[in-house]
Amino acid sequence: MSQQPRSAATNPNVILPVLYALVVIVVGTLAGGTVTAVVAVAGAVLLGLYFAFGRKGRNRG
Repeated sequence: MSQQPRSAATNPNVILPVLYALVVIVVGTLAGGTVTAVVAVAGAVLLGLYFAFGRKGRNRG
C-alpha cells in the first residue's frame, strides 16, 4: 500500500528547516551575536539528529 504524498505544508522534512531558519532570524534580530550563535548551533544539531535518526524511524512500517 502506498501512502498519499504530503504537501509541503504538512511535511516535517520541509517544516522543520523553515522553522529553524525563522527562529535563527528572529533571535538574530532580537538578541546579540552570542545568543544567536548558541541558538543556531543547538538548532542545527537537533535538526541534524532529526534527519539522521528521526526521519528514518517514521518511514519504517
